[in-house]
Amino acid sequence: MENQEIRKSSYWKFIGAFIGIILMVVIGFIAWKAYEISRDRNAVKSAAEAMERAGKEAYARAMADTYGGKTPQETLAMYIDAVEKGDYELASKYFIGDNQVKELESFNQAAKAPKEKIDMYISTLNDVLKRSGKYSSDNQYFSFDGDILVRMKAYPNGIWKIIEI
Repeated sequence: MENQEIRKSSYWKFIGAFIGIILMVVIGFIAWKAYEISRDRNAVKSAAEAMERAGKEAYARAMADTYGGKTPQETLAMYIDAVEKGDYELASKYFIGDNQVKELESFNQAAKAPKEKIDMYISTLNDVLKRSGKYSSDNQYFSFDGDILVRMKAYPNGIWKIIEI
């Protein structure tokens, strides 16, 4: 009888230990998943904050950029005038911020081209300027139709900038 009680006691100790181990594994798993969720949430939050900061910085740069006209046509005319005068640094400033450096480099290469090519480029742009274009449905973008495509964007300060030519 005493031997049977010892077996029962050992059995219940074994069951208790087994359940304890399972509970520890489950609690450990839940804790690990909670840690992963918290880590991922913090990563997403950090990324969102970085995107918000970048957006605010881009908005501030756009608001401070005053090179351009109040209409797409005015900006294109200002751009053509700068190119005609050979002021390529000024001409590059009529492009959206991300494209200004690239366009200035392009102008520096074009400065080595024969004058006839530059004159032909200016003539083509003047022809494009005479044509009508079209606004996007939200009036934030404008495209001139012609021999070459000119796409433009309205900055938040009301200035129109060239995206690409």
